[in-house]
Amino acid sequence: MRLIAPALALAAMLAAAVAAAADSKAELFTAERQFAQASAAHGTAGWLASFAEDAAIFPADAEIVAGIAAIRKQYEATGFTPAGLTWTPKFADVSASGELGYTYGTWQWQGAARDGKPVMRTGKYLTVWRKQADGSWKVVADIGNNDRPSASP
Repeated sequence: MRLIAPALALAAMLAAAVAAAADSKAELFTAERQFAQASAAHGTAGWLASFAEDAAIFPADAEIVAGIAAIRKQYEATGFTPAGLTWTPKFADVSASGELGYTYGTWQWQGAARDGKPVMRTGKYLTVWRKQADGSWKVVADIGNNDRPSASP
C-alpha cells in the first residue's frame, strides 16, 4: 500500500511531462504556420520577423551567414524572396528543457526562371527554433536544399 501513492504520483508527473511535450510540439507547428503566413503576407520582411537576432542560415555553395542584419544583406544581394514558396512541416520535437526545438519538412517554390518561363522546385528543410522570453518561438538556424530534378522523359 505504501508504494501505491508514490507510484501514482510518478505516473501523474510522467503524464504531465508527456502532455507538456505535446503542447510544445503543437506550439512549433503553430510557429511554422505563422512563419508561412507572415512570409506570404509581407514577403522578406515577414520572413525575417520569424528569425532571432542571432539566427544563422546555410546557403548552398556559400559561407554560413549569421545575424539578422547579415541575413537581410544576403537576401538583398541574392534577390531572395519567399514569394511563391510554401512549405509543410512533417515533424517537430522539443528539448526536455522546452527551450529549443526543431522542425523539418518539405517545400515547394513556383515562380519564373530568368527567361520568364514558369518553374517549380521542391526540396527539404530543417529549422531550429528557440523559445523566447515572451513564450514565442524564433528561428535560430535554417537550412534547406533542393530535391534532385526529375528526369526528362
